[in-house]
Amino acid sequence: MGGRSCIPAIFPTTMSVSTGPTGPERVVAAIIRDGGGRVLVARRPEGKAGAGLWEFPGGKVDPGESQSEALRRELHEELDIAVGACTFLPHYRAATPPGIDLAFWRVDAYEGVARGREGQEIRWCPPDTLPDLPFLPADRPILARLRLPSLYLISDVDQLGEALFEERLAQAAARDALLLQLREPWPASRLRAYAQHLRALLAPYGGRCIVNGDPDELVGCADGVHLSAACLARIDARPAATLVGASCHDAVELRRAAAMGCDFAVLSPVKPTPSHPDAAPLGWARFQELAAEVLLPVYALGGMTTADRVSAETHLAQGVALRSGIFGKDSGLPIP
Repeated sequence: MGGRSCIPAIFPTTMSVSTGPTGPERVVAAIIRDGGGRVLVARRPEGKAGAGLWEFPGGKVDPGESQSEALRRELHEELDIAVGACTFLPHYRAATPPGIDLAFWRVDAYEGVARGREGQEIRWCPPDTLPDLPFLPADRPILARLRLPSLYLISDVDQLGEALFEERLAQAAARDALLLQLREPWPASRLRAYAQHLRALLAPYGGRCIVNGDPDELVGCADGVHLSAACLARIDARPAATLVGASCHDAVELRRAAAMGCDFAVLSPVKPTPSHPDAAPLGWARFQELAAEVLLPVYALGGMTTADRVSAETHLAQGVALRSGIFGKDSGLPIP
């Protein structure tokens, strides 16, 4: 981000910190993607604090500016682009110290060809490669969010049968970027084989498949593993998988998932759900309170449909996790 001076090491974003009657220092950062889904990042040039570290472009909000006005000004100064439509991302939260209010915005449209006007190197990167770069500490929690879609599906193979399930899964993958959790009451050998099959089915759409079960038996057969709440409580270290999710129901489980280094969590139930009629729903207000306690992405589960994604993001969710809402009666697809 341009035009900033050094602050303490926990937040070396090269921005001066000033607090007082006017409130926290306001900063904006931009998520800019190209047509292939790559994300634009910038490297701090030599001679500036944080030199050599990567960041998302943006900068300070000047007095009297709105966040969107500051975003447009900063990106023109730094990248020589004219930003059109942009969207605030409330669920993108960084590891900032007290006194810093860092807001992320998605750039939906811009004119011009991005270039480093302030001597900084810029690079378009696939989201999966971003963790390999040395990022400013404040920005690192954002990297996991960029690798995850807003739609997390849970399989329903036993209910639908393999042929119909795969047909609906392909239809969903063609419409939306998605992550699938294979969760079926099967032996590990069948889970491994079918996870590999689904991984191949989703690959042409850019989708991924992770499998729910004992990580010792399932690591390596798919794009990752999903831990049940019982498994999360039982194991002591993050499984050696590319992507690790965890089922959570309260603050204790969320904190454990975050401390273990899980890539994301699923928190439930948000709304009443027929599959767990005796479970008291959290509601959106309580969901937001719990999600705000951790920096890892959290999906909302329980009574969700694809139409809930906007509400979910507003309440700090990465997106929605659903089963019947995509494969069942609410999917909008024909039911046999």
